[in-house]
Amino acid sequence: MREIIINSFFPFINKNTNTKLQNISILSIGGNLKNPIQTFLRFFKKLELNRNITLISTSPIYKNPPFGYTMQKDFYNSTIILSTNMYLIEFYRFIFYMERIFGRPRKREFKNAPRTLDIDILFFNDTFLRSKKLNIPHLHWSERESVLIPLLYQVNYKGF
Repeated sequence: MREIIINSFFPFINKNTNTKLQNISILSIGGNLKNPIQTFLRFFKKLELNRNITLISTSPIYKNPPFGYTMQKDFYNSTIILSTNMYLIEFYRFIFYMERIFGRPRKREFKNAPRTLDIDILFFNDTFLRSKKLNIPHLHWSERESVLIPLLYQVNYKGF
């Protein structure tokens, strides 16, 4: 079942972005284990408390069926635009660490397996990078409904 879910932090628009940091990134977050909405809220709070990050905006949460391995619960997805003074590799390590904090194992059981929190760096400034561990822009961002629909809501949301 596809559904748009709105709560106090999703969507969010920071009206006080005077303190923008030097790098802009767009993240996609998703999850379908435990309570994904609570996980998103806890992740949002962790970002909000990090002095190296300024949240700019979030999309509403998009509930949608899984792809790839379909014998699992529906996924919840959202996108986040933020600024940071971390450089790309430092930011990537931070995101990788956040996934571990929220219970994602270091290695997936199998491709498209259920997970508590999946964080993809979709964009980082205008960086173009292709490597074994990191691809910016994310290789499949434009093919995924779970990214496109939240992102479209976010950039078209009144007041952004």
